[in-house]
Amino acid sequence: MLKLKRKRLNHKTFVKRFKLFLYNLLENDRNSLNHIYSVFAIFLVLTSSITVFLLISPKREKLPKDLHDFLIDFGEFTLFFFLIEYILRWWVVSDFTEDFKDYLTEHKQRNLKVYFNAFLYALKPKLKWMIKPYSIIDLLAILPIFRPLRMLRIFQLIRLLKLLRYSSAFRNFFFAFKENSFVFTFTFSSLFVNIIFFSFLTYIYEHNAGNKNFDSIWAAVYWGIITSFTVGYGDIVPISDVGKIAASLMVIINVILVSVLTAGFSVSFINRLLELKEGEVVMRDLKDHIVICGYNETSEEILEKIMESDIDKEKPVVLLTNYDKKDLGIELSKYILYKKGDFILEKNLLDVGIENASDVIIVGEKLPNLSERDIDARTALAGMLIRTLNPTVKLYIEVLLDEDAEIFKKRVGAREVLVHGQIVGKIMFSSLLNPGATSLIETLLDAETGIQKVKVRELGSYKTFGEIIKIVRKDGYLPIAVERNKKIILNPEDDFEIQESDAIFLIPKGESQ
Repeated sequence: MLKLKRKRLNHKTFVKRFKLFLYNLLENDRNSLNHIYSVFAIFLVLTSSITVFLLISPKREKLPKDLHDFLIDFGEFTLFFFLIEYILRWWVVSDFTEDFKDYLTEHKQRNLKVYFNAFLYALKPKLKWMIKPYSIIDLLAILPIFRPLRMLRIFQLIRLLKLLRYSSAFRNFFFAFKENSFVFTFTFSSLFVNIIFFSFLTYIYEHNAGNKNFDSIWAAVYWGIITSFTVGYGDIVPISDVGKIAASLMVIINVILVSVLTAGFSVSFINRLLELKEGEVVMRDLKDHIVICGYNETSEEILEKIMESDIDKEKPVVLLTNYDKKDLGIELSKYILYKKGDFILEKNLLDVGIENASDVIIVGEKLPNLSERDIDARTALAGMLIRTLNPTVKLYIEVLLDEDAEIFKKRVGAREVLVHGQIVGKIMFSSLLNPGATSLIETLLDAETGIQKVKVRELGSYKTFGEIIKIVRKDGYLPIAVERNKKIILNPEDDFEIQESDAIFLIPKGESQ
């Protein structure tokens, strides 16, 4: 029985990870996999659209049978490919099973109406996704899978609108061009002038030499273009000495110019990809993400816990610090975005999308020649600046000096203020008086087996703390405290009256590792 349960658990974990992989591939534009897939999808959209155009457009010449059959087969392949893509996007956009269970957890009664409402609740995120403009375009693009609709040419060509979904790939391409626009413009202009000059020069001497292949200026320009970018077709060749010298010089100069053009674009494009890898581009567009300002042993522990609990895979996390990435004492996962910079500067905060962040953690980052008072002053400055840029953000602050804690709560409006080292000292002192207390506290702080906070309205409708104890104990939980108006009421009496806005702290059933 235990083996069967373990197999189910492993299967569930595999499905969850596979779903997360597909989400990053199809929907997460801050993931490198998504950019690679976008390029491949653009290729399919363009080639399949050309295929459709060749099949439905009026033509004087009949298509060869093998080409016609290939175009038909390729069209069928792309159609089913985008159908599978649509189904997978619909699947990964939300977790239907978890949403269904969450709704049932909030409603203790079990009847047909509750199950139906749970079904609608779980289906709602997927329906919202389906009515988005990009999703509607995706749906219209796969409608020709029904053969009667293939007669409507508009449905055949509407897949071109799918290019809008992959606009980020186009933006990266044009950004790479824009970054060195002067070099590209100069090189293109030089290529054009070089081809025109040598084409005209060669035309003059070849025409006077009686070369019938150079019978017009356009033939000369055609020769110049073909010779510059290919080895030449051999249909037009110079016969005069001056024409041969001009052709040689033109090819040498154009090879150099094309090399400069290719190298410049490659450097710009690689730099753009490196920026994407480091998250420099997408950070500004983040929403409801976590920003960690500063690096020390506290933020290192936070980052480790975030990666252990897979929070970084479900919610964007950004680390903003003065330290180089190689100097960090931890290897960041590919899902955690990193930016080097001082978090007291507004520009750096805006670069990590601080105005749209849901949670911000500021730690006392130690820098050379700064006292503890100076570090706390920097933390205060960052806190006030962040509060100005994002008044609704949940702010968590670490200070080095005990006397600064109350100031941060009142003036900065921090949700939580912790004094560096203070909690560790209290835990060690508690262990002296009560051996084993450290293991207990570590268990209570564990992300999986530790204390959990839930809103009363998520549990149901209750009048007293005693009623909650009776219900949640059946599910293996022990309520230990109530939070009301940001104040903690520890172990209240059974007849303590519960308000709907209260939150309950629960300890799950289990044992320490």
